[in-house]
Amino acid sequence: MKNVEKIEKLILDNNNLPTLPGIALKIIEAYQKPEPDIQQIGDLLTTDPPLTIKILKIVNSSFFGLPTKITSVHHAIKLLGIKAVKNLALSFTLINTFQSNQYELIDYKRFWKNSLVGATATKLIAEKLAPDHADDAFILGLLQDIGILILGYCMPKQYALVLNEVGKNANIYLQAETQVLGINHQEIGEYLAKSWDLPNTFYLPIGYHHIPDKLPSAQSSVLKLTRILHLSSLFIGLLEENNRAMSLWKIKETVYDFGFSTEINVNEIWDKICEQIQEIFPLFDLEVGKDEYIQIIENARAELSNLSVEMINNSIQQSKEMEALKKQVIRDSMTQLYNHHHFRQLLQSELSRAQRYKRPLSLLFGDIDHFKIINDTYGHLAGDRVIKALAAKLRMATRESDHAARYGGEEFAVILTETTKESAILIAERLRSEIESMDITYGGNSISITMSFGIADLTDNKQADIDELISRADKALYQAKEQGRNSCVTFG
Repeated sequence: MKNVEKIEKLILDNNNLPTLPGIALKIIEAYQKPEPDIQQIGDLLTTDPPLTIKILKIVNSSFFGLPTKITSVHHAIKLLGIKAVKNLALSFTLINTFQSNQYELIDYKRFWKNSLVGATATKLIAEKLAPDHADDAFILGLLQDIGILILGYCMPKQYALVLNEVGKNANIYLQAETQVLGINHQEIGEYLAKSWDLPNTFYLPIGYHHIPDKLPSAQSSVLKLTRILHLSSLFIGLLEENNRAMSLWKIKETVYDFGFSTEINVNEIWDKICEQIQEIFPLFDLEVGKDEYIQIIENARAELSNLSVEMINNSIQQSKEMEALKKQVIRDSMTQLYNHHHFRQLLQSELSRAQRYKRPLSLLFGDIDHFKIINDTYGHLAGDRVIKALAAKLRMATRESDHAARYGGEEFAVILTETTKESAILIAERLRSEIESMDITYGGNSISITMSFGIADLTDNKQADIDELISRADKALYQAKEQGRNSCVTFG
């Protein structure tokens, strides 16, 4: 998980951030014992009568469809298992804890309605595809977007900018959050789930549910749960008013792409969601219209039937072409890092944000030492190979919130968001060391390189413009070259 330090600082700096109530923490602690005590967990739940009542109501609803009526939480644990009842308890306490805040930035009723639809979808899909994890699926689905609430609590003014950029298109939350804040709700959710000592079958799917193809884990159960959670997020996306027909089409295509089409019937899943939320919403003090969600899918189906295959394919092709064109405009063709022009745009944006919110920002300038000798000795194609290898190293060694660019020739730049001078020095030194250890092969030759870095930041001049910041980093780089290369120098 990236940006851990930034997330930890964000949470530590916000004393008003709600935490799980004592009973929830006690339940988690009791469940994590090598041999959880059923009696102890049942006794814990009975100390909270309102929570007990809600658990019994949902246990006796069609959500579980049990043949006999459950009269106590101990009885529920015996029939459903300790995991299922524990997760129900955590679901209720979670929603009760995160209800509202003083800024009224987020529509909490709408957020939890959407989350409950996602939780129900996750459970229904998991029952088909991963029955061993079905007991965890409901709260997993409920937690998937918890990071949005945390960002709303901790960074209300900044998150307002995210919401302005997102508008009604929920699909660009991740992109807008990363660009404006330097972190996103997936990362926050993963961090929280991990801090609550939930297993990797929880925190990894939460951390990658919008981008399952980037999941680093090779564990098959984690991949399947991440794909299930991704599907449930698409069902949540169906609730947005913007182009529901395409949202429905995307769900069906994703089911097919994941190889789930023989087990999953999208219409059947949605019908069951509509049926179950009629009973679930009131238990969480949320209202639901009788035909509110049924109408959504009916309208989407009607709209989809009017879209020809050609129109859908044209829309997809246009989207791909726009994305390809965008990459051509902002990326360097050789390295696929940001090009000089887009680097300046990003630096202006990050500089304005840092100055507006009084946040740290640093800039690294790096230059390959004795690059001309490499070209003269091994040829220009070898030089190209070195530049590509170095670009790959920069991509791997920097955070998602940072911006690496090819400034020109053998010179590179990295914008380090939310980074002080002291941290920037450590990052530059780490990069310098890793680059020095690289072994680049070309034409049977092993080529070693070193790199010099210049570092500038906003510490001494909060009103600096981008040209001044670039000039300071460039002067520091020149000094690094003058003092013998393969070194890191800070400006001033």
